[in-house]
Amino acid sequence: MTIEVVRYEFEEYPDQLRIYFTKVMKLIIISKLNCLATNRVSVMYFRELVKRIQGCDYHSIKYGKPMLFTKFMGYEFNYHVVQVTIRTLSNYTIEISIESIIQEFVRVFDRLSSDTREIKWNVLPTSITNYLPPPSVSHEESTKKEKISVTGSKGEEKVTFYLLDSFIVSLHILMNLSVRDKVSLLGKNIEIKDVSLTRKILNIEMLVDDETIILDLNPKSRDKVVVSLDNDIKIGETIKSLMLQNYID
Repeated sequence: MTIEVVRYEFEEYPDQLRIYFTKVMKLIIISKLNCLATNRVSVMYFRELVKRIQGCDYHSIKYGKPMLFTKFMGYEFNYHVVQVTIRTLSNYTIEISIESIIQEFVRVFDRLSSDTREIKWNVLPTSITNYLPPPSVSHEESTKKEKISVTGSKGEEKVTFYLLDSFIVSLHILMNLSVRDKVSLLGKNIEIKDVSLTRKILNIEMLVDDETIILDLNPKSRDKVVVSLDNDIKIGETIKSLMLQNYID
């Protein structure tokens, strides 16, 4: 197991902290994004999301059942490739802990998160180069279903990315909130454990100092965000409230 802890100071350039935080969060979300390959709706929507992430593709892997995970900038991710914990120590200081059983992925994640290139998502769809339909979906069915998904989505993919952007903004606000506020995440360890797609609902499982919080992002729902699991001080509900305030449709 390889662990690297990196601390960045942004006192002279405070705006850069927000930019860096956003990039790291996007990279974490992309690296954790997955779906079961046995559900056609999930597969089609997963494909549409991936096509809207610049430099992103995906691959199939078996965890008992076939699953799809992302392949970003040529690197294949899955549940066990990398774990990243973020902690803001002050309004100008952020600490990133990167852990992996594969030493190369610690260096890869550090490099991808700290270079000057922007991670762009919610862009115009690009072609998927390495996709092979999972065994449960024939090529003919896959093509037919994809056409239905694209024409009937009504911009749902855009809404999903808007919700993810709002999620990142909300976390940034809470992680820079004064510790005098009970919902402040300043100084707390934040880890995104899983970002799984079930049909068109994106389930985000996160840890806040080892307490599990689960948010469901549903682009088709009026409410858009549901808190499936929360901690005692209602961090999940606070994130939801901020997300809906910052959400731009």
